[in-house]
Amino acid sequence: MIEERGRIVAVEADAVWVETIQRSGCHGCAAKPGCGTGLLEDYWARASRIRVALDGRDPGRISLDDSAVIGIAEKTLAGGALLVYLLPLISLLLAALAGERLAGETGAIAGAVLGLIASAVLVRLYSRRHAANPAFAPQLLHIEPASRH
Repeated sequence: MIEERGRIVAVEADAVWVETIQRSGCHGCAAKPGCGTGLLEDYWARASRIRVALDGRDPGRISLDDSAVIGIAEKTLAGGALLVYLLPLISLLLAALAGERLAGETGAIAGAVLGLIASAVLVRLYSRRHAANPAFAPQLLHIEPASRH
C-alpha cells in the first residue's frame, strides 16, 4: 500500500476531503538544500484535494485539520501508470509503423499523431468508466486528531 499523509479540509456524511501537497521524492533527500530539483520542488509544490470515503467511520469524531493517512494499492497504481504511460507509447509506435508502410515518412508522422490521439481517447474513456470503482479510489487508513500534532 502506498501511503500519503494529508490534512482534512472538509467532512461530509460519508466522506472527507483530504488536502495533500504534491511533492517529488526530493523532500527526503539529504542533498535537497544544494540541489536545483529540490529548490524547484519548494517553488512548484501544490496542494490537491481528494475525496475519500469514510468506510463506516463516524464523521462526528472527525474534525477539520485532523491528519489523515490515505493509501492506494501498489498494484492499482502500477496498472494505472502502465495504462497512462505505456499504452500511448505503444499506440504511437504501432500506428507510426503502420503509417510508414502505407505512406512513407508522411504516413509515419500522421500515424504517430493519430495513434497518440486514439490512445489518449481510450485512456480517457477507461478512466471515466472506472471513476466510481472503489478499487481505484484511495482508502482512508487512519486519522490522527489535530491536537496530537
